[in-house]
Amino acid sequence: MARGSTDDVRQELARLEVDAAAAEAELGALLRAAGTLRRGDGRSVLELASGTGAVVRRAHRLLQQLGVHPTVWVREATNVTRRTYGLVLDPAASPGVAQLLGVLDAAGRPLPTARQRHLARPADVVRGALLGAGSVSAPRRAPHLELLTARRDTADQLADLVAGLVDVRPSVGQTTAGHRAVLKSGAAITELLGALGATGAYLAHDEQRMRRQLRGQAQRLANADQANVRRAVEAAGDQVAAVERAVDLLGWDGLPEDLRGVALARLANPAASLAEVGGLCDPPVGKSAVHRRLARLRDLADEADAAPDGP
Repeated sequence: MARGSTDDVRQELARLEVDAAAAEAELGALLRAAGTLRRGDGRSVLELASGTGAVVRRAHRLLQQLGVHPTVWVREATNVTRRTYGLVLDPAASPGVAQLLGVLDAAGRPLPTARQRHLARPADVVRGALLGAGSVSAPRRAPHLELLTARRDTADQLADLVAGLVDVRPSVGQTTAGHRAVLKSGAAITELLGALGATGAYLAHDEQRMRRQLRGQAQRLANADQANVRRAVEAAGDQVAAVERAVDLLGWDGLPEDLRGVALARLANPAASLAEVGGLCDPPVGKSAVHRRLARLRDLADEADAAPDGP
């Protein structure tokens, strides 16, 4: 299991200790994401299922903090399904618990979004949604965090809560499985994991994010160095061509002495920098002086080329 992947994050979040108010907000989002309300014989039964045992154990512990004692079950894996963990509440307790957690309203109708008092605890609500039906890419993969929901208004609310935690609003869209809020900023995902309490995953993602940044900076510097070298080689080639043209048109004796020295140094050292060419002159000169003299050579060649032929 890659450190910082979905199961790893769920395992870490499931170990957090929270108070009763946080437990309410988290459980409400968790049950809204992964819970089921089954009706039959005039009774409602609240049930939670997850492929991660730590999620169900956490829900069981938090419900017990609220004075509720659900029954835990395990469904063994088959050839086509993985092992599933779950818990079910007593029919007599289910409606009251669902209303307390904001899953149902007073009339027994499902509530797609968190209650107002739970919105004051955005990290707890988002943590519950991530535990229930969220996913996080492993640190070495392209950054991707998503919260899957059945309804658009639920996804919109979760996106707003995430934006309040990390200043980046996830995009919201529809899939074949429902709706989802998706975050693809590596920095925002790392910050969100820290805000939710997944310290280990935060460190793993932050380390990988820094590695990607350093690799990107190194690549940009390498590209810049290659571009600088290419420009220097092209400029030196142009200078050599200009010197050869001036010598062809004017001859060595037709060049001023100071220009002759620079021309000789450049032709003898076509790959040298301007500063190195200046150091080879007698007496040595700076690269700005070399640049001016090479420009004068080019100008002299242009003038000689443009002058009318003699009688």
